[in-house]
Amino acid sequence: MVTRPEVSVLIVNWNTREATRRCLDSLPGAVTDGLGYQVIVVDNASRDGSADVLATYRDIVWIRNDTNVGFAAAVNQAYRHATGELILLLNSDICLGPGALTALVRFLRQRPDAAGVAPLYLNPDGTLQQHYMRLPTFRSALALGTVLRFLPGFHRAWRDHVLAGEEFSRPRPVPQPSVSCLLLRRGVLGADRIFDERFPLYFNDVWLARGLAEAGHELWVTPDAAATHTLGASTRLLGAEKRTAYRLEGLVRYVRLTQTTPRLRVFQLVVLLDRLARRVLRLRGHLALAQLWAALRGTLGPLPDLDPRGWVVMFSGVGWLRWSAGEHRQHALARALSARRRVLFVDPCPQRLRWTFDVRQVAGSLWHACVPGVLPAGRALPPANWVNRRVAAVLLRRWLRRRPGARLVWLDEDLSAPCARWLGADAVVYDVADLDWTFARPCNRWHLRRGMATAVRLADRVVTSSPALPRWLPPSRCPPVVVPNGCDPQRFTPDGPLAPAVADLAGPRLGYAGAIDTRAFDADMLAAVARHRPDWTFVLIGPATRAGRAPLAGLGNVHVLGAMHAHDVPAALRACDVCLIPYRVGGLVDYVHPKKLYEYLALGKPVVATRLPALVALDGLVYLADGSTEFATAIEKALAACHDPASAARRRAVACRNSWSNRCEQLLALFATLEGARP
Repeated sequence: MVTRPEVSVLIVNWNTREATRRCLDSLPGAVTDGLGYQVIVVDNASRDGSADVLATYRDIVWIRNDTNVGFAAAVNQAYRHATGELILLLNSDICLGPGALTALVRFLRQRPDAAGVAPLYLNPDGTLQQHYMRLPTFRSALALGTVLRFLPGFHRAWRDHVLAGEEFSRPRPVPQPSVSCLLLRRGVLGADRIFDERFPLYFNDVWLARGLAEAGHELWVTPDAAATHTLGASTRLLGAEKRTAYRLEGLVRYVRLTQTTPRLRVFQLVVLLDRLARRVLRLRGHLALAQLWAALRGTLGPLPDLDPRGWVVMFSGVGWLRWSAGEHRQHALARALSARRRVLFVDPCPQRLRWTFDVRQVAGSLWHACVPGVLPAGRALPPANWVNRRVAAVLLRRWLRRRPGARLVWLDEDLSAPCARWLGADAVVYDVADLDWTFARPCNRWHLRRGMATAVRLADRVVTSSPALPRWLPPSRCPPVVVPNGCDPQRFTPDGPLAPAVADLAGPRLGYAGAIDTRAFDADMLAAVARHRPDWTFVLIGPATRAGRAPLAGLGNVHVLGAMHAHDVPAALRACDVCLIPYRVGGLVDYVHPKKLYEYLALGKPVVATRLPALVALDGLVYLADGSTEFATAIEKALAACHDPASAARRRAVACRNSWSNRCEQLLALFATLEGARP
């Protein structure tokens, strides 16, 4: 005979595969006395591979919907399959503590007057999560929906609503505990539903608590059971704008059902004025007019069946088409991130007039946007830059609104910082690979330095490509995270064709790939080495300025090949015996962590470089030198070891550990931390 379970656990999953796995895995440890329970999981048309994970759990009831029917409807769907006398509502982002379910059941057995009980909610770091509230009054609803909560009378109502300063170290009744983990008696619920489906996402728990209170039932919280809650694992996927709209719609609907018509109209008017003011002032929480109007009327429509992957909107200082093969750091990161996220790569605003806005799909999850320049000279004139960025943000936001999802804004170009505020970003990352203002004329540096200061101020986290860069930056909220440049080991392989233009030159051949200018490239030192060793052939690949190549004039063993398509660079370097990084040390340029370093190493080539601060830790793997004499001596040592297979394999292994895909994993972990801080 099949034993009827005492508890039915109801879980709704929507694109939270890993969170749901952790939730399900926590259930056995939450039972310590042989308590019988069943688990019912409703999957709301997830697209993240949740089906494959759920299929591995043989002891659960799994219901898969073809569309996203909403949280409330999915819970009701699971409830109709429940057979237990106790119903546990469990969010997929909850991990039950040891013995937690047994403690909740024991509490209801000992208190037959309690209709339901919630555990003590904890944040992932173990601190208390205040997730218990009173039912909203008209005053506290205004405080919840507007900035009025900062005014004295409304602030008190808001604090009273969220039970600020209350004690939860002992069991106590709570008017409205969160339903993230709530054990209820079946007898206090309806026959075929728990939630009112007029509240598909938000405020269904408030309406349930109100109904139970009006029926004379009491809900409790007990600290004898603990549950870790990561907050908003599913709703975060909607993005800040849609999440705000659905929350506002739920609040308006609650006020409509609990207040008189005159109060409802006052509430709608105050919320409308509040959101319009936020829109004008570009404050967090502002909505598009159409969305705001739909939320106030309760006509937002059904929840979307969207791509669960969030957006990374990359504002780059280097246009996509300039290096179609992904030569720049931002291009390489965009390609790597697009394997796990949707990426919108945004070109810098043009310096000449251009009125067109165009977004094209470059690859499966990678889009490229060309924004207009309605005023010229934005890089030199702050008002022109402000107008151009404002227009770009409006157009990009309109495009993204039709493709909902969490938005992380990635800033590489200093002057694009205002766009982060206007796009409604869930998080902002400022990537510093260069100090842009050092490239500019002295008269324009103040404008770019102010842009850098704005980017640092807006950023939730600053990322630098070199450990030598943070000392040049203004103070940030958190210490900068160093994410060095990487390489693509599949492109830069030791085995492959050799470029005839290089292979036909006399050896030994010493290669350099990069800009030949006066800013970083030390042509004077290289010229001194070339004069000292006329038997060596120097091969320089990259765009060259007249001043940059001037010291090399007349040297027959120096060959400047000029700019080369990035696809052809590996073959050219493959034909060299040793690769060089002859950069200046000191001043405003030695903060760099050259991207070419790991590309050289991926080819298995010995590398000789000047003693840049970012490369000091690699001494031993890379031959470091100061001055032309030491540089020539280092080249001699590198040439002596250039044909050693073991050394080449070690260099290649280091490069593979520093691939762009590994850099991507580091960034994705950082993104998850930032997005988790903003539910």
